[in-house]
Amino acid sequence: MSEPIDLKRIDRVARCFDSTGRLLRWPSRRADQLLALWVVWSYLPADVQMSEPEVSAMLRDWHGYEDFALLRRELCDLDLLRRTPNGRVYRRVTHEVPEEAEALLARLENTGNQEGEVISPPKGY
Repeated sequence: MSEPIDLKRIDRVARCFDSTGRLLRWPSRRADQLLALWVVWSYLPADVQMSEPEVSAMLRDWHGYEDFALLRRELCDLDLLRRTPNGRVYRRVTHEVPEEAEALLARLENTGNQEGEVISPPKGY
């Protein structure tokens, strides 16, 4: 049996995103950072090889605080994104999305839809 979802935490992390799904600020709590990274991970295309500049461009578009390299490193450190030893090719790693991350993704999608905006990029997990 899984643990109940902490709705206060979902709300707190959701406030780090705008209505289009862009990460506006990096959460201060490590657990919240990990949850936010699942959202960023969900934006990455599955089963696609990408170059570092391609990954960086995507990450740059999906956040608003100018540290796409932090996101890229964190995704790699958590094995959500893998790169070849020379760093030229990146690929999103397939994972089962944790329940709290699913709840956050649903919350972000609902927030955008309620305001008449399309959440972008589309979720492809």
